[in-house]
Amino acid sequence: MKNIPDQSGKTAIVTGTGGIGFQIAYALAGANADVILAGRNEKNGSKAVSDILTDFPDAAIRFEQLDLAEMQSIKSFCERMNAELTKVDLLMCIAGLMMPDDLKTSKEGVEMQFQTNYLGHFALTAGLFPILRTSPGARVITISSLANRPARFDLRDATAERGYSASLSYALSKLCCLMFAIELAKRSEEQGWGISAYGVHPGLAKTQLFNRSHGSTMTLLQVIFFILPFIRQSAKNAARPALFAATSGKTVSGRYYGPWFFGVMGPPRRALIPGRAKNRTLRKELWDLSVSLTGYELRYSHEDNRSG
Repeated sequence: MKNIPDQSGKTAIVTGTGGIGFQIAYALAGANADVILAGRNEKNGSKAVSDILTDFPDAAIRFEQLDLAEMQSIKSFCERMNAELTKVDLLMCIAGLMMPDDLKTSKEGVEMQFQTNYLGHFALTAGLFPILRTSPGARVITISSLANRPARFDLRDATAERGYSASLSYALSKLCCLMFAIELAKRSEEQGWGISAYGVHPGLAKTQLFNRSHGSTMTLLQVIFFILPFIRQSAKNAARPALFAATSGKTVSGRYYGPWFFGVMGPPRRALIPGRAKNRTLRKELWDLSVSLTGYELRYSHEDNRSG
């Protein structure tokens, strides 16, 4: 935290009330940002806010209800924020779901990992686009993963049309998070939106995500972590790439940041981008599917300053 510049006057929205999301909110609140911690569970959110206020009694932080698996919840959240806030300097797309044992889908028929990790954040960014667009220097940070190299890139997996594989769906969702960050940065540069976008990954982190599944891939990971506990870092340290992307003056929009030591742990540095994420044709395919599934598009009209 000592390396984070003073964030006074900045407004940050952080998704995820536990683990890395909590640590990001904690650090930004401690650096004097106005923080909105958004999550599905009000009890967990209220506790997170209370814990942060215990250490920073003067912090400007509050909880807001947001379920990334529900499009109506995303719409309601964005309507509230667009009405209440004058700007959003930092949008931290952090919340996620990891390898549930059984197939679950959203009301729109989207596989739940793809919905929560990626598509919900796409809709959130699009819904907040009017206010992001008019916030000078706004940054959107989207969290990916070391496991962002699925065996295949087939967007039919987003709706489980090919059947369900927990690990494949997770990897696809995290690849799409990175592809979105890169494409958002590119479109912003080309169309003059003034928004910077970054992909980040936390390395291997000690969070509750690893305790919520019992599939073969997760079981193997848990065995590895039991034998080699030192290869994982705390959620606090795992938050550093996202905080670096959000607050450093040394970042470049469209780049990808993660831990320096084999991508597993350590301070943040540039990370290697998978070939698929560099492919603009694939990124456009993903973007078009996202617009189709959410009904949201990112665009800006000078005639209607508050319409996305």
